[in-house]
Amino acid sequence: MKRRVSGVGAMAAMAAMAAMACMAGAHAAEPSLPDVPSCSSTTAPDDAGLVATPGGFMLVHPRSVDLADDYTGCKTLWVMDVDPAPWRWATLWFRDGRLQRVVSGSRDAAPRVCDMPGAALPTGYAPAPACEGLEEHPWIALRLPSWPRACAAENPPAACEGAPE
Repeated sequence: MKRRVSGVGAMAAMAAMAAMACMAGAHAAEPSLPDVPSCSSTTAPDDAGLVATPGGFMLVHPRSVDLADDYTGCKTLWVMDVDPAPWRWATLWFRDGRLQRVVSGSRDAAPRVCDMPGAALPTGYAPAPACEGLEEHPWIALRLPSWPRACAAENPPAACEGAPE
């Protein structure tokens, strides 16, 4: 796998997805996510996976290989091809393997929150506007194929030659 750095293309694709997800424009000062470690990651851990996008790379944690089909918790995506460090772009909350809520943001704006149609939020969580246009988007799936993060290095390991998992 050859690293291709083009943050502009990745940013355009991600901006479009954020706009689709939050058409209703719901802003939240403190998005409602469970108080568990997977939902509070602010920086990408070393074992985050590397995801190729049309314009660059994202990081995802946890990786698909670490998730059960009935996973409950959050999966977070970071934009990688920006300096000085990756920034958190979206946190996806899953319950029993089904996406419930998307909290997306940019570095300069308040997070946007939307709930997937049919989301069954536990008691104590206020509903957010419905997410629109995301049902089949690959980036919000429970299983998002990724390579080990080391594949972004100048001299990636041999494991990076295969398909992402």
